[in-house]
Amino acid sequence: MFNLIKLSLWDQGSAIASKQIFEEMKQQAIAALPASNLSRIDMPSELKKEWKLYAIRQLSVYSQNTYEQSIIPITVPYAILKGTSASQYYPHPEYRTMGDIDIMTRREDLDMACQQLLDNGYCIIKELNREITLVKNGTIVELHRRFATLNDPDNAKYLDDLIIENITPSHVLPDMINGLVLLEHMDQHMEGGIGLRQVIDWMMFVDKCLPDDQWPEFERFADRISLKKLAIVTTRMCELYLGLPHREWSSRADESLCEQLMDYVLSSGNFGNKKTSDADISENAIAFSSTPKTALKLLQKQGMKNWKAAQKHPILKPFAWIYQSFRYASKGLRRDHAISRLRAEYAVAKRRVAMFDELGVKTESKGAVVYKDGKYVKE
Repeated sequence: MFNLIKLSLWDQGSAIASKQIFEEMKQQAIAALPASNLSRIDMPSELKKEWKLYAIRQLSVYSQNTYEQSIIPITVPYAILKGTSASQYYPHPEYRTMGDIDIMTRREDLDMACQQLLDNGYCIIKELNREITLVKNGTIVELHRRFATLNDPDNAKYLDDLIIENITPSHVLPDMINGLVLLEHMDQHMEGGIGLRQVIDWMMFVDKCLPDDQWPEFERFADRISLKKLAIVTTRMCELYLGLPHREWSSRADESLCEQLMDYVLSSGNFGNKKTSDADISENAIAFSSTPKTALKLLQKQGMKNWKAAQKHPILKPFAWIYQSFRYASKGLRRDHAISRLRAEYAVAKRRVAMFDELGVKTESKGAVVYKDGKYVKE
């Protein structure tokens, strides 16, 4: 798979493909990347046909997404986050897998932007503290009240203010701010499961925008939001495994940490879609519960997600942590060799938590930032 990525993005070397590699790249949401090089890849003819069809479908999604983005009926200033703003750094932007259209306006313009979407046929399907999700003709728009989900409220406000202050008529953020968005996007999904798509978004930005002489400018931004180490380690990881040309500023990275991070990326898949309920048992119920207060808070949060009765009947809400405790215990003990597996998972999860701490990324146990009454506060 790494050889396929190097061939697709850097035109380096040669590659052999199998059905297993194809499925893994789909799990990582990067299977369209080799589309323009399929004739140069050694693979069975049936697989090549399947891969071509997949790439054509992805190209269709990209075209639909970019068209809908070009006619979004919002007249107030706004910025496009991720998506096409990330794909611009790819050699073939059309083969970067697309998802939702993420939009951020100035805070005072959000209600008007939402109303303009509703007036033009969009429907609200979900409304959260962070964003409003709307859909029309299969196109999903996430209208952000805020973007940053860092553990520190001041850092989150700083990044969101930077985004808002740098909104342009083209709706594309300046490269340095766009890079911060991509870095924070990795940070947001690290605990739940980060995949190669998010990593490659960052890698392609680094390739185009962060040569050694540009790093000091970006370093100040990354350090301000406490993500400088994540930037350095992820960049060195991309050099070691994915073909990114070397930068002097990444030399300070601990390569054993790079290896551990890549192992985690490969085990997670895109947005954690490869994670199992077993992983939830060990990581959420044990590893992130470093104190009784943290344990209770996390159990309560997961309990509210899983206990439908508490969602319907507020009187049950205070007991959601009890429900979740029994849920974890039941799942964990029903498995074969339950105790020995829990011990092994606990050890893996502890190492993973240590990695998160070393990278300085956001974790739920440190308290999530929310936006209330015009202020960034910790829950």
